[in-house]
Amino acid sequence: MSTVDVSAALDALEALAANASTSSSGPLNRLLNEHFTVARERILAGSPPKQVITELQTNLARAKKDVEKGLKAWYSALGNVGKSVDKSFPPNLSAISAAYDDPPLFVDAAASKALDNIVLDSLGRRGLWDAVEAFEEETDLHYNSEKRVLSEELYRIVHDIESGNLSSAIQWTNENKDFLAAPPHPSSLPYHLHRAVFLSFTDRMKALEYARAHLFAYMSTQPVLALVTSCLYSGADESPYANDPAPLASMFITDYCRRHGWAREDPLEVVVDLGSRGGALNAIEKARRVMGERLGNVRKWEELPMEVPLPPNRRYHSVFVCPVSKEQATESNPPTMLSCGHVVARESLTRMVKSGKRSAKCPYCPQETALTSAQRLYF
Repeated sequence: MSTVDVSAALDALEALAANASTSSSGPLNRLLNEHFTVARERILAGSPPKQVITELQTNLARAKKDVEKGLKAWYSALGNVGKSVDKSFPPNLSAISAAYDDPPLFVDAAASKALDNIVLDSLGRRGLWDAVEAFEEETDLHYNSEKRVLSEELYRIVHDIESGNLSSAIQWTNENKDFLAAPPHPSSLPYHLHRAVFLSFTDRMKALEYARAHLFAYMSTQPVLALVTSCLYSGADESPYANDPAPLASMFITDYCRRHGWAREDPLEVVVDLGSRGGALNAIEKARRVMGERLGNVRKWEELPMEVPLPPNRRYHSVFVCPVSKEQATESNPPTMLSCGHVVARESLTRMVKSGKRSAKCPYCPQETALTSAQRLYF
Protein backbone atom coordinates (compact mmCIF):
# COMPACT_ATOMS: atom_id res chain seq x y z
CA MET A 1 0.00 0.00 0.00
CA SER A 2 1.35 3.46 -0.86
CA THR A 3 0.24 7.09 -0.97
CA VAL A 4 -1.01 6.31 -4.46
CA ASP A 5 -3.62 4.08 -2.80
CA VAL A 6 -4.56 6.95 -0.45
CA SER A 7 -5.12 9.20 -3.46
CA ALA A 8 -7.24 6.50 -5.11
CA ALA A 9 -9.36 6.15 -1.97
CA LEU A 10 -9.87 9.92 -1.78
CA ASP A 11 -10.80 10.01 -5.47
CA ALA A 12 -13.43 7.33 -4.83
CA LEU A 13 -14.80 9.43 -1.97
CA GLU A 14 -14.98 12.52 -4.18
CA ALA A 15 -16.72 10.48 -6.88
CA LEU A 16 -19.42 9.53 -4.36
CA ALA A 17 -19.90 13.19 -3.47
CA ALA A 18 -20.21 14.17 -7.12
CA ASN A 19 -22.69 11.39 -7.94
CA ALA A 20 -26.29 12.37 -7.20
CA SER A 21 -27.28 8.73 -6.67
CA THR A 22 -24.79 8.24 -3.81
CA SER A 23 -24.87 11.74 -2.35
CA SER A 24 -27.22 12.14 0.63
CA SER A 25 -28.19 15.59 -0.61
CA GLY A 26 -29.41 14.22 -3.95
CA PRO A 27 -32.47 12.29 -2.70
CA LEU A 28 -33.27 15.01 -0.15
CA ASN A 29 -33.10 17.79 -2.74
CA ARG A 30 -35.25 15.73 -5.08
CA LEU A 31 -37.76 15.21 -2.26
CA LEU A 32 -37.90 18.92 -1.45
CA ASN A 33 -37.78 20.26 -4.98
CA GLU A 34 -40.03 17.75 -6.68
CA HIS A 35 -42.30 15.76 -4.40
CA PHE A 36 -43.19 18.49 -1.92
CA THR A 37 -43.74 21.01 -4.71
CA VAL A 38 -45.92 18.61 -6.69
CA ALA A 39 -47.92 17.65 -3.57
CA ARG A 40 -48.57 21.31 -2.74
CA GLU A 41 -49.68 22.08 -6.27
CA ARG A 42 -51.99 19.05 -6.34
CA ILE A 43 -53.63 20.04 -3.05
CA LEU A 44 -54.12 23.61 -4.28
CA ALA A 45 -55.59 22.20 -7.52
CA GLY A 46 -58.25 20.29 -5.56
CA SER A 47 -56.81 16.76 -5.30
CA PRO A 48 -57.83 14.77 -2.21
CA PRO A 49 -55.34 15.72 0.54
CA LYS A 50 -55.35 12.21 2.03
CA GLN A 51 -54.33 10.63 -1.27
CA VAL A 52 -51.63 13.26 -1.89
CA ILE A 53 -50.17 12.83 1.62
CA THR A 54 -50.19 9.03 1.27
CA GLU A 55 -48.20 9.26 -1.95
CA LEU A 56 -45.86 11.80 -0.33
CA GLN A 57 -45.24 9.38 2.55
CA THR A 58 -44.34 6.69 0.02
CA ASN A 59 -41.91 9.03 -1.71
CA LEU A 60 -40.46 10.00 1.68
CA ALA A 61 -39.83 6.35 2.57
CA ARG A 62 -38.16 5.80 -0.81
CA ALA A 63 -35.94 8.88 -0.29
CA LYS A 64 -34.99 7.57 3.17
CA LYS A 65 -33.84 4.27 1.65
CA ASP A 66 -31.84 6.13 -1.00
CA VAL A 67 -30.13 8.21 1.68
CA GLU A 68 -29.30 5.12 3.74
CA LYS A 69 -27.93 3.40 0.64
CA GLY A 70 -25.74 6.41 -0.15
CA LEU A 71 -24.50 6.63 3.43
CA LYS A 72 -23.55 2.95 3.36
CA ALA A 73 -21.33 3.61 0.35
CA TRP A 74 -19.89 6.66 2.12
CA TYR A 75 -19.05 4.70 5.27
CA SER A 76 -17.32 2.06 3.14
CA ALA A 77 -15.32 4.68 1.22
CA LEU A 78 -14.32 6.48 4.44
CA GLY A 79 -13.18 3.17 5.90
CA ASN A 80 -11.01 2.54 2.83
CA VAL A 81 -9.37 5.96 3.26
CA GLY A 82 -8.54 5.19 6.88
CA LYS A 83 -7.11 1.78 6.00
CA SER A 84 -5.00 3.28 3.21
CA VAL A 85 -3.59 5.95 5.51
CA ASP A 86 -2.75 3.38 8.21
CA LYS A 87 -0.97 1.12 5.74
CA SER A 88 0.86 3.92 3.93
CA PHE A 89 2.28 5.68 6.98
CA PRO A 90 3.73 3.97 10.06
CA PRO A 91 1.36 4.47 12.99
CA ASN A 92 4.26 4.79 15.46
CA LEU A 93 6.08 7.72 13.89
CA SER A 94 6.85 9.23 17.28
CA ALA A 95 8.53 6.03 18.49
CA ILE A 96 10.44 5.70 15.22
CA SER A 97 11.58 9.31 15.48
CA ALA A 98 12.86 8.74 19.01
CA ALA A 99 14.83 5.69 17.87
CA TYR A 100 16.63 7.70 15.21
CA ASP A 101 17.15 10.69 17.48
CA ASP A 102 20.55 9.57 18.77
CA PRO A 103 22.17 12.02 18.42
CA PRO A 104 19.24 14.44 17.91
CA LEU A 105 18.52 15.26 14.28
CA PHE A 106 18.96 18.78 12.89
CA VAL A 107 20.01 20.30 16.22
CA ASP A 108 23.21 21.68 14.76
CA ALA A 109 22.67 25.17 13.30
CA ALA A 110 24.23 24.23 9.96
CA ALA A 111 22.08 21.09 9.65
CA SER A 112 18.92 22.99 10.57
CA LYS A 113 19.70 25.69 8.03
CA ALA A 114 20.41 23.06 5.36
CA LEU A 115 16.99 21.48 5.99
CA ASP A 116 15.28 24.88 5.79
CA ASN A 117 17.07 25.59 2.51
CA ILE A 118 15.89 22.28 1.06
CA VAL A 119 12.28 23.02 2.04
CA LEU A 120 12.51 26.55 0.65
CA ASP A 121 13.99 25.28 -2.61
CA SER A 122 11.22 22.69 -2.89
CA LEU A 123 8.53 25.35 -2.47
CA GLY A 124 10.21 27.50 -5.12
CA ARG A 125 10.50 24.61 -7.57
CA ARG A 126 6.75 24.09 -7.25
CA GLY A 127 6.01 27.77 -7.86
CA LEU A 128 4.35 28.22 -4.44
CA TRP A 129 5.49 31.80 -4.02
CA ASP A 130 3.06 32.69 -1.22
CA ALA A 131 4.49 29.80 0.80
CA VAL A 132 8.02 30.89 -0.14
CA GLU A 133 7.40 34.39 1.20
CA ALA A 134 5.88 33.07 4.43
CA PHE A 135 8.80 30.66 4.88
CA GLU A 136 11.28 33.48 4.27
CA GLU A 137 9.67 35.55 7.04
CA GLU A 138 9.84 32.67 9.52
CA THR A 139 13.41 31.55 8.78
CA ASP A 140 15.16 34.75 7.63
CA LEU A 141 16.22 32.89 4.50
CA HIS A 142 15.80 34.36 1.03
CA TYR A 143 15.03 32.56 -2.18
CA ASN A 144 17.54 33.41 -4.90
CA SER A 145 16.00 36.13 -7.10
CA GLU A 146 17.64 34.88 -10.30
CA LYS A 147 16.46 31.35 -9.61
CA ARG A 148 12.95 32.66 -9.00
CA VAL A 149 12.92 34.33 -12.41
CA LEU A 150 14.04 31.07 -14.01
CA SER A 151 11.51 29.04 -12.04
CA GLU A 152 8.69 31.38 -13.07
CA GLU A 153 9.80 31.09 -16.69
CA LEU A 154 9.85 27.30 -16.39
CA TYR A 155 6.30 27.08 -15.05
CA ARG A 156 5.02 29.64 -17.53
CA ILE A 157 6.35 27.62 -20.46
CA VAL A 158 5.14 24.32 -18.96
CA HIS A 159 1.67 25.86 -18.53
CA ASP A 160 1.77 26.95 -22.20
CA ILE A 161 2.73 23.42 -23.27
CA GLU A 162 -0.08 21.86 -21.25
CA SER A 163 -2.48 24.39 -22.78
CA GLY A 164 -1.41 23.39 -26.30
CA ASN A 165 0.64 26.53 -27.02
CA LEU A 166 4.16 25.43 -28.02
CA SER A 167 5.48 28.77 -29.29
CA SER A 168 7.24 29.75 -26.04
CA ALA A 169 8.86 26.31 -25.73
CA ILE A 170 10.06 26.44 -29.35
CA GLN A 171 11.45 29.92 -28.78
CA TRP A 172 13.36 28.66 -25.74
CA THR A 173 14.83 25.74 -27.70
CA ASN A 174 15.93 28.15 -30.44
CA GLU A 175 17.68 30.35 -27.89
CA ASN A 176 19.44 27.31 -26.40
CA LYS A 177 19.94 25.24 -29.55
CA ASP A 178 23.73 25.00 -29.14
CA PHE A 179 23.39 23.55 -25.65
CA LEU A 180 20.60 21.15 -26.64
CA ALA A 181 22.58 19.86 -29.63
CA ALA A 182 25.86 19.43 -27.73
CA PRO A 183 27.24 15.92 -27.12
CA PRO A 184 27.30 13.51 -25.39
CA HIS A 185 23.52 13.57 -24.97
CA PRO A 186 21.90 15.84 -27.55
CA SER A 187 18.26 16.55 -26.81
CA SER A 188 15.36 15.44 -29.00
CA LEU A 189 13.05 18.08 -27.49
CA PRO A 190 13.22 20.51 -30.48
CA TYR A 191 12.25 17.73 -32.89
CA HIS A 192 9.32 16.57 -30.75
CA LEU A 193 8.02 20.14 -30.37
CA HIS A 194 8.07 20.68 -34.14
CA ARG A 195 6.61 17.19 -34.57
CA ALA A 196 3.66 18.13 -32.36
CA VAL A 197 3.09 21.34 -34.35
CA PHE A 198 3.27 19.39 -37.62
CA LEU A 199 0.67 16.87 -36.40
CA SER A 200 -1.67 19.69 -35.35
CA PHE A 201 -2.13 20.87 -38.95
CA THR A 202 -5.30 19.82 -40.74
CA ASP A 203 -4.18 21.37 -44.03
CA ARG A 204 -1.68 18.97 -45.67
CA MET A 205 0.05 21.65 -47.69
CA LYS A 206 0.66 23.81 -44.64
CA ALA A 207 1.92 20.73 -42.80
CA LEU A 208 4.41 19.96 -45.59
CA GLU A 209 5.58 23.57 -45.69
CA TYR A 210 6.17 23.46 -41.94
CA ALA A 211 8.08 20.19 -42.30
CA ARG A 212 10.37 21.67 -44.95
CA ALA A 213 11.10 24.65 -42.75
CA HIS A 214 11.56 22.94 -39.40
CA LEU A 215 11.76 19.13 -39.57
CA PHE A 216 14.10 18.20 -42.40
CA ALA A 217 17.09 19.32 -40.34
CA TYR A 218 16.52 16.28 -38.10
CA MET A 219 16.45 13.66 -40.86
CA SER A 220 19.80 12.18 -39.82
CA THR A 221 18.65 11.39 -36.28
CA GLN A 222 14.84 11.18 -36.35
CA PRO A 223 12.22 9.35 -38.52
CA VAL A 224 11.24 12.54 -40.33
CA LEU A 225 10.20 10.90 -43.62
CA ALA A 226 7.85 8.48 -41.84
CA LEU A 227 6.36 11.42 -39.95
CA VAL A 228 5.89 13.56 -43.07
CA THR A 229 4.27 10.77 -45.06
CA SER A 230 1.78 10.20 -42.24
CA CYS A 231 -0.23 13.12 -43.61
CA LEU A 232 -1.10 10.92 -46.60
CA TYR A 233 -3.57 8.99 -44.45
CA SER A 234 -7.14 9.94 -45.31
CA GLY A 235 -8.20 10.63 -41.73
CA ALA A 236 -6.40 11.87 -38.65
CA ASP A 237 -7.60 8.84 -36.67
CA GLU A 238 -5.96 6.48 -39.17
CA SER A 239 -2.52 8.03 -38.80
CA PRO A 240 -0.02 5.96 -36.79
CA TYR A 241 0.75 9.17 -34.88
CA ALA A 242 -2.89 9.87 -33.95
CA ASN A 243 -2.58 8.42 -30.44
CA ASP A 244 1.17 8.78 -29.93
CA PRO A 245 1.72 12.05 -28.04
CA ALA A 246 5.19 12.77 -26.69
CA PRO A 247 5.47 13.84 -23.01
CA LEU A 248 6.48 17.36 -24.00
CA ALA A 249 6.08 18.98 -20.56
CA SER A 250 8.22 16.34 -18.87
CA MET A 251 10.84 16.52 -21.62
CA PHE A 252 10.98 20.31 -21.36
CA ILE A 253 11.37 20.25 -17.56
CA THR A 254 14.24 17.77 -17.89
CA ASP A 255 16.12 19.87 -20.45
CA TYR A 256 15.41 23.15 -18.67
CA CYS A 257 16.80 21.80 -15.39
CA ARG A 258 19.79 20.34 -17.23
CA ARG A 259 20.45 23.69 -18.91
CA HIS A 260 20.61 25.53 -15.57
CA GLY A 261 22.32 22.80 -13.57
CA TRP A 262 19.31 21.91 -11.44
CA ALA A 263 18.37 18.44 -10.27
CA ARG A 264 15.84 16.96 -12.66
CA GLU A 265 13.52 16.19 -9.74
CA ASP A 266 12.86 17.97 -6.48
CA PRO A 267 15.31 16.39 -3.96
CA LEU A 268 12.82 16.69 -1.10
CA GLU A 269 10.12 15.01 -3.16
CA VAL A 270 12.51 12.17 -4.04
CA VAL A 271 13.40 11.57 -0.38
CA VAL A 272 9.76 11.58 0.74
CA ASP A 273 8.79 9.41 -2.22
CA LEU A 274 11.43 6.80 -1.38
CA GLY A 275 10.62 6.86 2.32
CA SER A 276 6.83 6.54 2.02
CA ARG A 277 5.81 5.20 -1.38
CA GLY A 278 9.06 3.33 -1.91
CA GLY A 279 8.74 1.66 1.48
CA ALA A 280 12.30 2.43 2.57
CA LEU A 281 11.25 3.75 6.00
CA ASN A 282 9.16 0.65 6.78
CA ALA A 283 11.96 -1.67 5.63
CA ILE A 284 14.62 0.13 7.67
CA GLU A 285 12.40 0.25 10.76
CA LYS A 286 11.66 -3.48 10.47
CA ALA A 287 15.38 -4.26 10.25
CA ARG A 288 16.06 -2.01 13.24
CA ARG A 289 13.50 -3.81 15.37
CA VAL A 290 14.46 -7.34 14.31
CA MET A 291 18.24 -6.98 14.20
CA GLY A 292 18.80 -3.83 16.23
CA GLU A 293 21.16 -5.35 18.80
CA ARG A 294 23.37 -7.05 16.20
CA LEU A 295 23.44 -4.09 13.82
CA GLY A 296 23.95 -1.41 16.44
CA ASN A 297 22.73 2.17 16.25
CA VAL A 298 20.75 2.71 13.07
CA ARG A 299 22.39 6.12 12.59
CA LYS A 300 25.78 4.41 12.29
CA TRP A 301 24.82 2.00 9.49
CA GLU A 302 27.05 2.50 6.47
CA GLU A 303 24.73 0.50 4.24
CA LEU A 304 21.30 -1.07 4.54
CA PRO A 305 21.28 -4.67 5.79
CA MET A 306 18.54 -5.57 3.33
CA GLU A 307 17.53 -4.75 -0.21
CA VAL A 308 14.81 -2.14 -0.60
CA PRO A 309 12.97 -2.63 -3.91
CA LEU A 310 12.79 0.64 -5.80
CA PRO A 311 10.98 1.58 -9.02
CA PRO A 312 13.24 1.96 -12.08
CA ASN A 313 13.01 5.77 -12.06
CA ARG A 314 14.44 5.82 -8.53
CA ARG A 315 17.54 3.75 -9.23
CA TYR A 316 20.28 6.33 -9.52
CA HIS A 317 23.33 4.07 -9.30
CA SER A 318 23.91 1.10 -11.59
CA VAL A 319 24.92 -2.09 -9.80
CA PHE A 320 27.23 -4.68 -11.35
CA VAL A 321 27.54 -8.18 -9.90
CA CYS A 322 30.55 -10.15 -11.11
CA PRO A 323 29.41 -13.35 -12.90
CA VAL A 324 32.50 -15.18 -11.59
CA SER A 325 32.67 -14.23 -7.91
CA LYS A 326 28.96 -13.33 -7.57
CA GLU A 327 30.06 -10.25 -5.63
CA GLN A 328 28.88 -6.70 -6.15
CA ALA A 329 31.46 -4.40 -7.70
CA THR A 330 32.86 -1.60 -5.57
CA GLU A 331 35.18 1.37 -6.02
CA SER A 332 38.12 -0.80 -5.00
CA ASN A 333 36.90 -3.76 -7.08
CA PRO A 334 35.39 -2.12 -10.17
CA PRO A 335 33.86 -3.84 -13.22
CA THR A 336 36.47 -4.51 -15.88
CA MET A 337 35.89 -5.24 -19.56
CA LEU A 338 38.03 -7.88 -21.25
CA SER A 339 39.27 -7.69 -24.84
CA CYS A 340 36.40 -9.91 -25.97
CA GLY A 341 33.81 -7.56 -24.46
CA HIS A 342 32.82 -9.69 -21.48
CA VAL A 343 32.89 -8.01 -18.07
CA VAL A 344 34.13 -9.31 -14.71
CA ALA A 345 35.26 -7.70 -11.47
CA ARG A 346 38.90 -6.58 -11.23
CA GLU A 347 39.67 -9.03 -8.41
CA SER A 348 38.21 -11.92 -10.41
CA LEU A 349 40.42 -11.00 -13.38
CA THR A 350 43.47 -10.88 -11.12
CA ARG A 351 42.68 -14.33 -9.70
CA MET A 352 42.19 -15.74 -13.18
CA VAL A 353 45.74 -14.79 -14.17
CA LYS A 354 47.86 -17.87 -13.55
CA SER A 355 51.27 -17.55 -11.96
CA GLY A 356 53.91 -16.44 -14.41
CA LYS A 357 51.36 -15.24 -16.99
CA ARG A 358 50.32 -11.74 -17.91
CA SER A 359 46.97 -12.64 -19.44
CA ALA A 360 43.82 -14.45 -18.43
CA LYS A 361 41.40 -16.57 -20.40
CA CYS A 362 37.85 -15.29 -20.50
CA PRO A 363 35.47 -17.55 -18.52
CA TYR A 364 32.93 -17.31 -21.36
CA CYS A 365 35.04 -17.58 -24.53
CA PRO A 366 38.52 -18.79 -25.56
CA GLN A 367 39.99 -15.31 -25.98
CA GLU A 368 42.72 -14.17 -23.60
CA THR A 369 43.12 -10.67 -22.19
CA ALA A 370 46.25 -9.07 -20.80
CA LEU A 371 45.92 -7.23 -17.52
CA THR A 372 47.21 -4.07 -19.15
CA SER A 373 44.58 -4.16 -21.89
CA ALA A 374 41.57 -4.70 -19.59
CA GLN A 375 39.55 -1.53 -19.19
CA ARG A 376 37.61 -0.29 -16.22
CA LEU A 377 33.92 0.39 -16.87
CA TYR A 378 31.90 3.26 -15.44
CA PHE A 379 28.13 2.77 -15.29
